[in-house]
Amino acid sequence: MTPSRLSPEERDRFSWQLARLLYRTTRLFGLTGTAVAAICVSMPDAMTLPNTLVCLALLSALATTQLLMTHRPNPLWMIFSFSIGLCVIAAVYMPANGQLNVATGSAIAAVGAWGIGSMATVLVSSWGQLICLVLAFAATVAYLLVLSIGNNPRTSALLVFVLCGWAISILFGTWLRSSFPRVMRRISSIGRAHNVERRASETEAQRHRDARLLHDTVLATLTLLAHSGVGVPDAALRSQAESDGLLLKRLRLGETPQPRSSGEYTLTNTAELALGGTLEALRGRFNSMGLDIDWHGSGQIGLPGAKLEAFILALSECLENVRRHSGVTDAHVTLSDDGSIVRGVVTDAGSGFDPATVPHGKLGFADSVVARVRDAGGSVRVFSAPSAGTTVVLEMPK
Repeated sequence: MTPSRLSPEERDRFSWQLARLLYRTTRLFGLTGTAVAAICVSMPDAMTLPNTLVCLALLSALATTQLLMTHRPNPLWMIFSFSIGLCVIAAVYMPANGQLNVATGSAIAAVGAWGIGSMATVLVSSWGQLICLVLAFAATVAYLLVLSIGNNPRTSALLVFVLCGWAISILFGTWLRSSFPRVMRRISSIGRAHNVERRASETEAQRHRDARLLHDTVLATLTLLAHSGVGVPDAALRSQAESDGLLLKRLRLGETPQPRSSGEYTLTNTAELALGGTLEALRGRFNSMGLDIDWHGSGQIGLPGAKLEAFILALSECLENVRRHSGVTDAHVTLSDDGSIVRGVVTDAGSGFDPATVPHGKLGFADSVVARVRDAGGSVRVFSAPSAGTTVVLEMPK
């Protein structure tokens, strides 16, 4: 009855969950019947005190075997529980010579219907278990008939009550086994849908990473070419174009390259350099392309590798935007570290722009600076106006 469309791992989980639910239901039914029987035999004038103590001792043993039977499933515990249940019925019947009152009749009915009848809940999964169930029920009915021969007018009512208890246990166990596969299939389909959505999110994140990579390399190369490569040696341009061509080919083939450099552009190794060396490399790179950078503040920034990488790459993109769009040949970079937040301020006195007019979703600044810093836990603020220059503030918490 295990769903055939589930994976082996899902089928194992299904079987374990179903067995746990069935045994918990059996324990609940059985302990309820045992508790009701204990209350009935303890009522005043139901039985003599010695007989009451004997019945309570047997009911305690029945409850113990019910707990063991459902916590550590074993056919032996089930046999012990059934046998002790029959002993409880005999301990109530015999002292009264079959002349049962309401209390003792109710106790026998509770034990016969639920105390031992509850095990029918778990005996419905195979033909062998069904045979054991039929034999146990027949033995219970025959036992009650033998004890009440010619003595008790309540026998018919007892048998009907016991029959109903066993029937309810059987129907409940059958219902659980038939409905549980549908529930597990629905849960598995939800899990598969979640996995598909997660993979789609990961693909989208990878697409953004690839877009940043393209912007940091190929588009920068095309910009150099558009400006006739002023300040850049011809050999460097050829090497850059060759490296970018290889990168595009690998991305087109579905690979996820992690390049350490693309021609003159350092991509992923900035976090591995000492900060002073990284800043000096940025200065040299932009000086070679006609942009003078004045550095201010401390050259010591205590950021972990991933955050330092995002910070330096975003700073590099800000300087690239100054070089390409500001119309000036110098920029100022101020670095500060107050112990909890690292700040980088890039300022130019160029043409400026109105931040509100930048199209939403434009890849360059939004993804290579804002999204990159935000993904590392930081924030970016832009202050600019036409003909008033631009200031970009990068903040990265430690």
